[in-house]
Amino acid sequence: MLSPTATVLRGGTQEVIQAEDLVPGDILLLRAGDLVPADVRLVEATNLQIQEAMLTGESVPTSKALAACAPAAPLGDRRCIAFAATHVAAGTGRGVVVAVGDGAEIGRINKMVASVGQVRNNLLHQLEVLGRWLVSLVLIIGLVAFLLALLRTKTGFQTAFESAVSIAVAIVPEGLPAVVTIVLAIGTTVMARNNAIVRQMAAVETLGSLNVICSDKTGTLTKNEMTAVRVVTAAGVYGVSGVGYEPVGHLHTAALTPEDAPPEPTKPAPPAPADPAQPHTAIAIGPDPNAPEGDSPKPITATPTPALPASSLSALRSLLEGAVLCNDSALSATPDPASGRTLYKPMGAPTEAALLTLGAKMGLGTTQELTEAKPRLAAVPFESEFKFMATAHDEGGGRRVLWVKGAPDRLLPMCSQQVLGDDLSSLGSLDGPYWAGAQAALGSQGLRVLALCRAELPPGFDLSVLSAKWLQQQASPGPPPPALRLSCVALVALLDPPREEAVRAVHVAHAAGITVKMITGDHALTALAIGKMLGLAGNGRVITGPELDATNDEALRHLVSDCNVFARTSPENKLRIVQALQANRQVVAMTGDGVNDAPALKAADVGVAMGITGTDVAKEAAKMVLADDNFATIVAAVREGRRVWDNIRKILIFNLPVNLAQGTSILYAYILGFQDPPLTALQVLLVNLITSVTLGLALAAEPPEPGVMQRPPRRAGKRLVGKLLLWRMFFVCHIIDILVIGMFHWAGNTGLSLAKRRAESFCVLVGSQVVYFVNCRFIKLASFHPRVVRGNPWMYLSMSITLGLMVFVTYVPGVNNFFHMAGMIGVQWARVVVCLAIVFTVVEIEKALVDPLFMPILRPVFAWLEAHTPEWLSVNTVSNSRVVSGLKSISLSSCTPAACGKSSDSESREGSANGRTSSSGGAARKGGSRLARVMSQRAAAAAGGGGGAAAGGGGEGAKAGKAMATPRGPTAKSSLASTSSATDANV
Repeated sequence: MLSPTATVLRGGTQEVIQAEDLVPGDILLLRAGDLVPADVRLVEATNLQIQEAMLTGESVPTSKALAACAPAAPLGDRRCIAFAATHVAAGTGRGVVVAVGDGAEIGRINKMVASVGQVRNNLLHQLEVLGRWLVSLVLIIGLVAFLLALLRTKTGFQTAFESAVSIAVAIVPEGLPAVVTIVLAIGTTVMARNNAIVRQMAAVETLGSLNVICSDKTGTLTKNEMTAVRVVTAAGVYGVSGVGYEPVGHLHTAALTPEDAPPEPTKPAPPAPADPAQPHTAIAIGPDPNAPEGDSPKPITATPTPALPASSLSALRSLLEGAVLCNDSALSATPDPASGRTLYKPMGAPTEAALLTLGAKMGLGTTQELTEAKPRLAAVPFESEFKFMATAHDEGGGRRVLWVKGAPDRLLPMCSQQVLGDDLSSLGSLDGPYWAGAQAALGSQGLRVLALCRAELPPGFDLSVLSAKWLQQQASPGPPPPALRLSCVALVALLDPPREEAVRAVHVAHAAGITVKMITGDHALTALAIGKMLGLAGNGRVITGPELDATNDEALRHLVSDCNVFARTSPENKLRIVQALQANRQVVAMTGDGVNDAPALKAADVGVAMGITGTDVAKEAAKMVLADDNFATIVAAVREGRRVWDNIRKILIFNLPVNLAQGTSILYAYILGFQDPPLTALQVLLVNLITSVTLGLALAAEPPEPGVMQRPPRRAGKRLVGKLLLWRMFFVCHIIDILVIGMFHWAGNTGLSLAKRRAESFCVLVGSQVVYFVNCRFIKLASFHPRVVRGNPWMYLSMSITLGLMVFVTYVPGVNNFFHMAGMIGVQWARVVVCLAIVFTVVEIEKALVDPLFMPILRPVFAWLEAHTPEWLSVNTVSNSRVVSGLKSISLSSCTPAACGKSSDSESREGSANGRTSSSGGAARKGGSRLARVMSQRAAAAAGGGGGAAAGGGGEGAKAGKAMATPRGPTAKSSLASTSSATDANV
């Protein structure tokens, strides 16, 4: 991530050194293509543009300047600083190293990540508590059964002990950990096939409880592909359809109002009543032919707009050909064998690539064809100081034309006229208020606006005089008359538009009761515009990083509930937002791709990193990685997480009652005074083995229930073993016990042998578990429905194996003798079938009555039991299931230079005392006292501008120090006060 080498000036000469040998005060040289090895205060910058997306989240390179920034400026607005680990996209620069290693911005973020502890998973905690309950229950029931068998029925010690052990083995669901792991593994596999790679398996379950998703904007909610969406000429306003760099779309008439720019997608229709559950492998957001009605979101389509007539389009082509000619970028087209489509990627600036796509949509042809027809004669490259570029072209017949493209606030004052009626031959006086109003209207929607201007070059014009400074001086209206008369041709508005699938996913998330919040380093207006297009802007409020810095933690808890769009945020801001949401008992997912996102990714309940654009730091801190960088994948993963939670509950609702029934049937037989128990220890162990391996695994593969994404998220810390499970464990267990013991007693009254009686009890127990398995496929929905026979092919295999083994053990000679059974007669099978029908019917009636009838009675009972539960058996021992190791509430005040990064002076003292210095590579400091003197000299030179050369040579250190000491703006004093620390960047 960091550059291994650095180009510095030492002793007045340029040399390349190892980056780990950099110290504060070094004069660092930067050029296009370099990785910045340390935090640098710039003293010279020539068209310097640095890609800082990993730190700020901005999708385009930042143009650097020398003017000091405000002390509280957001990271993305600190234009006088080049940060370590960022990439120089264009230009050259020179600056003074002000921080290295942990003192640099990236090092400070690394320390924040280390200070954030892991969030403990709710599922793991509750399974631990369940294990304690089961151990206590087994010890009590086993001891009681042993004493009853030994003292009341007068059986021998060995038989009583075997019965107690078999009861203990039967009650404990020993296969539960394996089955839960299989459920999580299935969920992980399904999500991996759908581009969501889970790094921590337990995070699959947490996804199902999410009620807030905090998402980055660029590349996640948006395509990270700049797109021209509006064209404004003197004749009117035109919209541009199509998204991204693919040249598919057309121009149509439009307006400047926020409601019309760009067209809003229509909202999906309300979900219809759910039908059978769809297979769990289909988790993609969007129309699914296999999905049940009501559980698959309707596609969201944009309102169709008619294309411009050919005559109007032809006039616009001539106006906008300058967008292609005055352009230094290119689009590469690469066939994609997997999709059969052509992939378009920008080669150069994203905004220029978007203009090339606009030209292709208008039918201007390829860039090569246009430039061959009108070859370039001269060019004025873009400079951040002037914010425009220009190219001169030969149009044939002795006509030469100058096209100028750049920022409207720089070009409009240089124009004296404008093109009228979309006709280049028709010129008139510039209507300044019209263009200024159009620029303001587009800018208020968060659009990036470029102006396109044109001038006829007079015959014999000397192209060698062309420069940005000359154009600014000679083309501006006013006395004397300008040497060139620039005409304003058009304004082009661009935007990184939202993904179509992200728009659908946000609607699905809202239907599922999940709030989506956008946290971005981009500008507030742009963030709000994207938020409105996605349907997540809420009340239209945007909170910026500086506002968050001025808010205390208590106020922030209320603030994050009221706002869904956060802009110009720093790493501390993102971390505080996540922690504030968690303090409000929200289960939070955080997405990110940059180093600046790592602290919040680690602190969130589910950190989600981008697989394509994400940094290694972000992926390491996250629990899940998106292979396609698509927000829709997160929402699909939530659906899978809800399925996983439901299936774990189904397994518990099935396993705990039937396991308890296996043990308590023997216990109740002893209580009732039976001399012979209805089941032997071997029979109980066999039933336990059969049902755990077959029926339990089949429930692990259950598809989502109907309407799984139309219900609200479960509350934070919801019990895995809740009131419903406890009640059903008691209820179903006793139904099965009554039938097993009752049939055993009935068969005894008819004079059947003990082996036949035990065979009947065995078949009643196994058969009851099979029909109860069918009941458990739907927790509360009725199983008297055709959906019960669809959705899970493993169900038939498991039921067939279980019933087949039951018949095999009952009738095969030798095997049935081993298990103390004999073949049953017809009337016994009739009684077994009736018992199975009773179990299925009674449980279905209980499903219908449990909420309106039983729960109002049981809630006070369970509340009393909960209040008197020992702490070591309570799931409330950890609030919200968040056990954090050393979690610190990171605020801006705790990340001041004193706390998170040492100044160069303090580093010098530390180096002098300990004989080591921090470095960009984290290597040990070398040459303590000598290096300390060198650092002190350079720090003094940087701060005061005097004292000779840094590192004993030249005037570069003094020159840099003087440059830094010279006031360059209203905040120059604050810049000098903090030059030694790049962590706060108050320079």
